[in-house]
Parts: sequence; C-alpha cells; structure tokens
Amino acid sequence: MSLSCYCGKPFSYEECCGAIHLGERNALRAEDLMRSRYSAFVCADIDYIIQTYAERTRPVQEAEEILNWAKSVEWQRLEILGSRDGKKEDNQGFVEFKAYYKEDGIEQCLHENSYFEKENGKWVYVSGEYPKEEINEKLPNRNDPCHCGSGKKFKKCCFGKK
Repeated sequence: MSLSCYCGKPFSYEECCGAIHLGERNALRAEDLMRSRYSAFVCADIDYIIQTYAERTRPVQEAEEILNWAKSVEWQRLEILGSRDGKKEDNQGFVEFKAYYKEDGIEQCLHENSYFEKENGKWVYVSGEYPKEEINEKLPNRNDPCHCGSGKKFKKCCFGKK
C-alpha cells in the first residue's frame, strides 16, 4: 500500500480513489470525482474514465484513443486550484486543476476548469475549459487537428505546451 493516493490525498489508493473506482463508495463532491478521474488516468482505468462522463458528452468512440494517451504519458501529480459548488447537496460544480505529466520526456501541464453535474444522483464530468488568461484564442479539443497546422492531433502536438 502506498502512503498517499495518486490524487494527492494522504490516504492509500485503496482507501481513497481505489474504493471509488471499485464502486465501494461514490464520490461525494465534484472534487472527489475530479481526483478519482485523475487517479483513473494514472491507472489507465478506461472503463471508469468513460463511465464518469455525463451521458450526453461520453466519448465512447474515443475510448481506445484516450486509453492509449493515458498509458503513453508519465503522470506526475494533481494540483487542485479551487472549486465552486460541487458539494454533496449541490447538483453542479466546477473544479479548477492542473494535472502534471511527462510526454516524450517533456514536462507538461493540463490546466482546466471542469464542469460537473449530478446524473442519477452521482457526480459526472460534463466538460472542461482552459482558463482564458492562458490562451489568446479558442483552442481545439484534444482530438481535433492542432491549430499550429502540423496535421497532428492537438493532444499529440501543442496540447499542454506553453
């Protein structure tokens, strides 16, 4: 057992996000779901990642691609910058975070303000936006062609690079 969970909480993975992944307990807050999703990316638990998307935004067709990307990077740490709403009694919430990882040996950071809702009484991830102060133009989604014109997908090119 590790001393802290992948999500940064001072509990073992088994006690923290692992229990949520296995369905032993639900994420009580939007932030708990955010942390458990990060840990699922670290563990490459694609089933959990896909099932915790809102039904209307669930990228089922992209599951293999998401899995391959999650496995291709070296996850470093998660930093929660803040949250709004998303408590047990709320029906929606926002969590701003930075997920640090290495891709092809290069340190990268995904900075996102994620939107969560409750669906059938459980928190789900709906969508995310990049903070406006960090971008000068609207960035493509990670699976769209990169805006730099390389012909590669955004996630394999300029995604996360500053």
